Amino acid sequence: MTETRTIENFQRVEWKYRMTKEQQAEFMRRAADHLKEDLYFKYTVHSVYYDTMDSRLIINSLNKPNYKMKLRLRSYGEPDGNSPVFIETKKKYGDIVYKRRITLGEKEAENYLEYGIPHHVHNNTADEIDYILKYYNPSAKVLICYDRECYSSTTEADVRITFDSNIRYRIHDVNLHEDGSEEKLDDDGMVMMEVKAMDRYPMWLVRILSDMKLYRTSFSKYGNIYRSNFEEMSPVSEPDQTVRKRTSEKERYVCSLPSLTH
Repeated sequence: MTETRTIENFQRVEWKYRMTKEQQAEFMRRAADHLKEDLYFKYTVHSVYYDTMDSRLIINSLNKPNYKMKLRLRSYGEPDGNSPVFIETKKKYGDIVYKRRITLGEKEAENYLEYGIPHHVHNNTADEIDYILKYYNPSAKVLICYDRECYSSTTEADVRITFDSNIRYRIHDVNLHEDGSEEKLDDDGMVMMEVKAMDRYPMWLVRILSDMKLYRTSFSKYGNIYRSNFEEMSPVSEPDQTVRKRTSEKERYVCSLPSLTH
């Protein structure tokens, strides 16, 4: 799916509910009069999460502080070289989620994130992302993909509901593309429903959640992957030889590019 409706900055409440596929079907039966298929109804989300060498960002997030932040590269559908990708920050302060992002081409985003080569976007969000990269010096930690269904409310303009399933990931050779070696995060057919709203829940939604005994849960895809792969992603110091190799590779790549000055 190529996303053309680009929203660069927004804030909202996001609450998650874990359920079975049978519960999803029952929820949709009850909510049929209140929901419609979103403009972008079904697609696959591809996200690469960036973190420090010692996994500082996800460890802080798992400690459930009042404020937490994530940095990721995201594509709606697998990028084909022409589709846009998004570098975005996701911050949560209390119950409010704040997202800010910039839109780039895939290669331009890769050159910027991996090699520090400037891109064409100049705005406050780009400056903030640039500061985060210089402050944390993060690298690509994990690719997370999942299939998503999106619905919007027929009566409340600010209410969207998504269902994420078939969550899979890869922690080696991380980029936006699946190669078939991805592992499943959960094999029990779990579906993660997420309610996205600017203010309060509508009463019809409250009634359905109450009648079905569906309760909010704290669930982080990246966090659960980190827990499951702690030994490989644990906060240990990388050997100096590996650091030197990575630095050398970046230097060789940057030096091989045409001059960026005019």
